[in-house]
Amino acid sequence: MCGIIGTICPGEAQPLLLAALRRMEYRGYDSAGICIRQKGRFVTEKRPGKLANLVGALESGPIAGGAGIGHTRWATHGGPSQINAHPHQSENVAVVHNGIIENFQQLRKSLGDEMGATFKSQTDSEVIPWLYSQQMQQAGEIEGWRRTVAGLEGAYAIVAMVAGDDAPDRLWFARHGSPLLLGRSGETVFVASDVLALTGMADEIIYLGEKEQGFIGKNELAIFDGKGNSVVRSWQPIPAISGHADKGQFSHYMEKEIFEQPQVLARILQAYAGETEISFPEMGPIGSAPMPQRIVIVACGTSYHAAMTARYWIERYLQISVEVDVASEYRYRDPVIGENSWFIAISQSGETADTLEALRLFRRRTPDNLTLALCNVPHSSLARESHGTILLHAGPEIGVASTKAYSAQLTVLALFTLHLAVRFGVMSAAAQRDHLLRLRQTIDSMELLLERRDEVARLAHMFMEVRGALYLGRGPCYPLALEGALKLKEISYLHAEGYAAGEMKHGPIALIDNQLPVIVIAPRQYHLDKVMSNLQEVQARGAKVILLTDLEREEWPNDVDALIPIPEGDYFSTPLLACLPLQLLAYHVARAKGTDVDQPRNLAKSVTVE
Repeated sequence: MCGIIGTICPGEAQPLLLAALRRMEYRGYDSAGICIRQKGRFVTEKRPGKLANLVGALESGPIAGGAGIGHTRWATHGGPSQINAHPHQSENVAVVHNGIIENFQQLRKSLGDEMGATFKSQTDSEVIPWLYSQQMQQAGEIEGWRRTVAGLEGAYAIVAMVAGDDAPDRLWFARHGSPLLLGRSGETVFVASDVLALTGMADEIIYLGEKEQGFIGKNELAIFDGKGNSVVRSWQPIPAISGHADKGQFSHYMEKEIFEQPQVLARILQAYAGETEISFPEMGPIGSAPMPQRIVIVACGTSYHAAMTARYWIERYLQISVEVDVASEYRYRDPVIGENSWFIAISQSGETADTLEALRLFRRRTPDNLTLALCNVPHSSLARESHGTILLHAGPEIGVASTKAYSAQLTVLALFTLHLAVRFGVMSAAAQRDHLLRLRQTIDSMELLLERRDEVARLAHMFMEVRGALYLGRGPCYPLALEGALKLKEISYLHAEGYAAGEMKHGPIALIDNQLPVIVIAPRQYHLDKVMSNLQEVQARGAKVILLTDLEREEWPNDVDALIPIPEGDYFSTPLLACLPLQLLAYHVARAKGTDVDQPRNLAKSVTVE
């Protein structure tokens, strides 16, 4: 969600800014802009829509200068338009901002009354440059920046520049509740919201902590904490990004990432699973703690569906209570936590705002309880603020609709359950080896499913003239039904619902007629007979039924409208096999409808605001 880049370099800033913004397009945005300091003055260009619109405008009038900031905006306050796009400026300050300034209305009024500030946009962000102009005039650059940041309420990652012939080349930065990092390579320095933005441009980075602020220049760096105390940080090598952030031979990033899932599964097994044991080297104190009374898992969106699946696994084998919550609800419902509870936070980016705040709430309320992060980014805020981390090893996921990160989460959660089951003596080592063997066999089974992708693609026509779709499943296939429906909604813009198949008679059955496709997920592992009874109830109402099952061919019902066969798995591997054709189905329906598969409307990859 939104992307920030700032640079000071010996050459031209414009190509560096645009290259970084291209690498952050995956985050989701609806406008883009850059501002470059040219002979002490600001020259700004910004456009609504795709980054290509900004690039086109700059082709006829490139901006020279070695210091600049850039931004891709996802609209919150004010619609996507040129006037609302970042950067925003006062007479002598330019700013790019991620997050939400909650007291912007009060600041607008006071800045207008006290200094005659004139606001052109509808955004909350435009108050920041005017506030810094005011505070800088009263207290100078450094103290003025500290006062500016102290006067902001809400979440933010900010980068600012100051105009003027005497103003030094500096990028001013502040971070609270939204990610921000520094980078450098030789005489070139950067501030960015995403490490992927700096790939190929920076050699070293510094991740900023909560409430840290300061400035960076060619030969200077100052970092302060929220109280104004100086902070010393060491530069570290920029992490290697596993996988490639280009589409290669594929039409879309989402398609590429669907096809990468067998490799991701193999990479996770290689990282954590030996022939006879499972180990997580960075799990922290949870790695040696006794069995808890309860595990709390908090996540959002697709990660929440992975967490729901893990609840079935952990409760079945460990017989302890598992609470799964949507992060945005958990943090506001005054949860009862109790002693001897583990908290597991799941987030692909490790920067999901609600998930981070839920973690912080848990740690404040019960500092003796233990926390664990499952995320894809090793130095993310979630990883740094948890007691331990299990990395997903999915590589960069560019498509907004998560695919390989979801299967990575399922795999890691399956291994985590198996590890705990043996460690606490509720599963034999031999049984664990059998499950590991089935997970390894799943790699080849996934490859087989991908070879048969055309069988799924041929079903897209069933969704062209319908008003929505219903997904049904039981046990761990209930959250899989939710995930299948979410994928279809995200990228095809069709309304879809996932439902526990046993709950269908309690409302959703009223929707069923011959215009509603119903996807029934019916593997052997999860209450097959019950699900097949639900299928017959759906058929009796005239629905178009697509059955996803691992039944043998001679067992297939001959009266369904379409059937998607999958290889048979065990209790852990079955969701990994079933999720892949559901992803392919959503992908091909979206392609048939002509939607923007990789950057669907209104969505962002990393949701860093509430």
